[in-house]
Amino acid sequence: MTVAPADVLPYLRMGGGRELGAALAARIAALTEEALAAARPARTWRRMAVPGGWLETSKALSIRLAGCRDAYLACGTLGAPFDAWHRQVTVKSAADALVVQAIGAAAIEKVMDSIEDDIRAELAPGESLVARYSPGYADFPLAAQRELLALLDAPRKVGVSLTDSLLMVPSKSV
Repeated sequence: MTVAPADVLPYLRMGGGRELGAALAARIAALTEEALAAARPARTWRRMAVPGGWLETSKALSIRLAGCRDAYLACGTLGAPFDAWHRQVTVKSAADALVVQAIGAAAIEKVMDSIEDDIRAELAPGESLVARYSPGYADFPLAAQRELLALLDAPRKVGVSLTDSLLMVPSKSV
């Protein structure tokens, strides 16, 4: 996986063609190299019939899935070693911690994009994907994560679980 500075800048709210100073560019590059060395990406997905219960609990999701017979459930993570490394960085430098947060956000998006690429490769002719949609978007309850992670067997397959307050562990997981 590669993460370019241009992938990180939007998460630092520095997109839009702003010129990056040499010192910040070098720091982003160094931290990205360390971040990718610490990351242990894992991913899983499965195809299944669209569960009717989800459509009843989320009007926005029912609109998104209108006309779909099946849905792909997907989970990706950068892994626990990334979280441990991020905690070490946070103790040393709040500025670096902010940059690492942005690098992690860009990296997990790359993991999820790679899942979509693999799913597209197995679609039948005439099938296509709608945009990703996660619990917590619009009116799709965050609590739906419990069912999704269970259906994916995510704790066993990729090491992703939920806290009582519905935060994913490891933190850089989707």
